[in-house]
Amino acid sequence: MSRPMKATIMMVQKLDLFTRLLIVAFMLLPAWLVLVLSFSNEKSFAFPPRDWGLNQYQALFESDYWLGAIFKSFLIATPSALISLLIGIPAAFALNRTKMPMRGLLTGLGLAPLVIPGVAYAVAMYTFFIQIHLLGSTIGLILSYVTLALPFVIIIVGTSLNRIPPELELVAMTLGASRGRAMIGITLRLLAPAIGATFIFAFIHCFDEATFINFIGGPGLITLPKAIFDSIRTGLEPLITAIATILMILTGLVMILATYWRSDRAN
Repeated sequence: MSRPMKATIMMVQKLDLFTRLLIVAFMLLPAWLVLVLSFSNEKSFAFPPRDWGLNQYQALFESDYWLGAIFKSFLIATPSALISLLIGIPAAFALNRTKMPMRGLLTGLGLAPLVIPGVAYAVAMYTFFIQIHLLGSTIGLILSYVTLALPFVIIIVGTSLNRIPPELELVAMTLGASRGRAMIGITLRLLAPAIGATFIFAFIHCFDEATFINFIGGPGLITLPKAIFDSIRTGLEPLITAIATILMILTGLVMILATYWRSDRAN
């Protein structure tokens, strides 16, 4: 750990409880403002609202455009997260449980989407998709999201895999289990919490992605982030506060459930 990071941690530990609560409240202030504005009946942004109600939520659930964008985001993020797991889990095993050559280089290539600037990556993907005629297609967007979610699988699953002793599989094999049965019945079973957490991270990342959809999505492919981006560019709609509030609550609940499930399985 670097000296600046150690100094920051020591400084935070010296803060009293009131100061810590004040810092947390300041960090959560934008989220609270969005929550308050979502219960405004105003036709434009006004704080504090003069008229309170559920008009923003009613407008959201009555809008085919916004509901269609939400459904499209689910339709793309779900297979993207699943495919990234199907590719990333075997890759994590190969990178952490074998002596294959150039593992460091392959690991770096797998983590490259986290390092390369998103806009530069999107431009390169745009040029490539034009050549293979996948620009503006759902399949092309799913494939691009898989590359973005793959590093999460390699990092989380790989880290959890290193904590599982490989001797457990060898013991099962000496007792008569095949290599595949030992891997599925022991290693993958112990990896289940990490795999579940990885799916959640990958899904949320794909669901919220707003750069690639604007480059390679095309005019007929509108996900929720693109719909929000277009709304900001043409005129901000107040019902976005209702969308943001719902997403914050659902994301928080999913993360809490995933953390509880993982800790419960660990115990």
